[in-house]
Amino acid sequence: MALALLAIGLSVSNKIHLADLRITRLSDALGREDRLDQAQRWLRQDIGRLTRDAERGVKVSDANWRDLRDRVADFKRHSLQTAQSPDRRSASGSTPIQEVQQAAAAFAKASDQLIKTGRFRPSGIKGAMPRFLGALTALETSRSQARRELTSAIWEPAERNRRESRRDIVSVLLGGLVIVAIIFGMTIWLCRRLVSPIAIMAARLREFKAGESDGQVPGLERADELGDLARGLYEYRSAVDSRRTAERRAEFLANHDMLTGLANRLLFENRLAHELARSARTGDVVAVFAVDLDAFKAINDRLGHPGGDRVLKRTAQLLSSCVRGDDLVARIGGDEFAIIQVARLQPAATEALISRIFKMASAPSDEGVAIKMSVGVALSETGQTGDELHELADLALYRAKADGRNTARIYDKHLKDEESQRVRLARDLENAISANELRLVFQPIADTVSLELVAYEALLRWRHPSLGEIPPDVFVPIAESSGLIETIGSWMIDQALRAASTWDPKVSLAINLSPIQFRSLSLATEICDLSLHWGVAFDRLELEVTESATLLGFQRDNVLATLEMLRDYGAKVVMDDFGTGHSSLSNLKEFTFDKIKIDRSFIATMDSHASSSSIVKATIGLGKSLGLIIVAEGVETDEQLLILRHWGCDQVQGFLIGKPEECFAVADTGIYSTADK
Repeated sequence: MALALLAIGLSVSNKIHLADLRITRLSDALGREDRLDQAQRWLRQDIGRLTRDAERGVKVSDANWRDLRDRVADFKRHSLQTAQSPDRRSASGSTPIQEVQQAAAAFAKASDQLIKTGRFRPSGIKGAMPRFLGALTALETSRSQARRELTSAIWEPAERNRRESRRDIVSVLLGGLVIVAIIFGMTIWLCRRLVSPIAIMAARLREFKAGESDGQVPGLERADELGDLARGLYEYRSAVDSRRTAERRAEFLANHDMLTGLANRLLFENRLAHELARSARTGDVVAVFAVDLDAFKAINDRLGHPGGDRVLKRTAQLLSSCVRGDDLVARIGGDEFAIIQVARLQPAATEALISRIFKMASAPSDEGVAIKMSVGVALSETGQTGDELHELADLALYRAKADGRNTARIYDKHLKDEESQRVRLARDLENAISANELRLVFQPIADTVSLELVAYEALLRWRHPSLGEIPPDVFVPIAESSGLIETIGSWMIDQALRAASTWDPKVSLAINLSPIQFRSLSLATEICDLSLHWGVAFDRLELEVTESATLLGFQRDNVLATLEMLRDYGAKVVMDDFGTGHSSLSNLKEFTFDKIKIDRSFIATMDSHASSSSIVKATIGLGKSLGLIIVAEGVETDEQLLILRHWGCDQVQGFLIGKPEECFAVADTGIYSTADK
């Protein structure tokens, strides 16, 4: 019986040894899989980093691209070698190995394509990224299947060892009472040193298979085969955890914006379609908010891309803090954000959210950059698609920007009619010059004391063939947004100089310049050439710019350089509508103007509002201290003229002095009397 017990023990040990050897080889295979996973993660991170740099315009050296391509080739080669290893083939069938090989080849091919796109055509990175992520997901799926097969290959011998060990122990116990004490001792020894650890490891394997990996693996410190098995299981668990983390990260990146962590366009569109379908059953109303940062390019150019990224993150945090838990905030692209809000009481819920957003945006911040945004909102109706609803929100956003930015508009039928009218006017404005529909009128500017004519301001008018007179405050913004303002502006300068060439040389010509015209670096040269062509002295020109022209941000230096060039030529530079902008005094510090024109809104209310009166008086005093000529716009009564004359205003303009009239030659007399008007 002792010999039988010995034989049985040797048989058990031999079986365990063979199983341990197989488990050790499979553990080594798991180690190789782990190293491949680590290489894959590094490769994916480096590909993401270089393509992001290329997409942002950061120069990436050819050496970096070549090194990345070599690493992709090495990864592909090692993946194929690992898949063909005997241990791997013994644990997996031919079909999983073929799938791993195909997935590795597809991932390498997608990586090469993305690297090529990032190297030679960065603008196509966004289009190539879905294919890259799909290949990455396929590779991780195939390798996950291979890992599950390796798990089964490790679990089966361990379970078999456990069963056979118990069976052999029972057989020994039945051998007789003579060696009961020996068998009992051996049983205790086997349970403590062999059976119990194997059972625990088998339980851990079942936990891994079920997705639970919190339990500790016993025997890590042992130097025997069970220690090797325990360490192999521990490495396997670490590899599984890493893989699951990578899968969750890949899924997150596929549906979220990497910079802000918000939902991306794909998740936004899917959620919007889902909410619209659900609202058809529940009767709720879906509101889509289109949010766009104002002057974000100016912020980017002033603070750089890191500063712009900080503003985008702040905006994301601001919007997220204003919405409810079941609302969705997404970054659509660039400085464009969107919000999905579902509520039964609309538009009350929409108005409340708009109020919270602008309240938070106006709160003081330590960053030093105020967040200004325009918001457009559209409320869902029966049968609308997500694209249609988002398009209506964009339409409301466009109107918010046209109304002065940093405001919100909710789409309605009236807004739709206005947009249709705007589109029609933009189309008709393209042919307005060739159809002789545009014309210039001239409004006089006179000396406050003597009422002697000193200048005429050229004003643009449009007589539409079917709609009649279109106000400048309607068609000029359309011309600016459609890009027609440069052509119209050049035509206006030419016609105004042509008219001024017939005037008394002592009468100046005032011309308004749109901020958009300053995008042309040849603006000063163009004005100079036209002035020489029509024989109008440059010192007769008064070029009026609004404060928004000097606040173009990313073109501020170009604007100031153009104004300096115009002054060097001899023209006078006038700040128009002083006091209505955001940084009037700052502009006076940045550039030396020749004249300041006080906005008509202050003149009209200075006899009824003490604040307007104080502003006008203070502006005149400021101009005097800086040696600037002060012009008051919108003077319409004798009382206003007397007050301005008393305060020392230099020049006046308004219906009291003269209404805008068609082009005519100006005589030498040039003396205006209020009684003649």
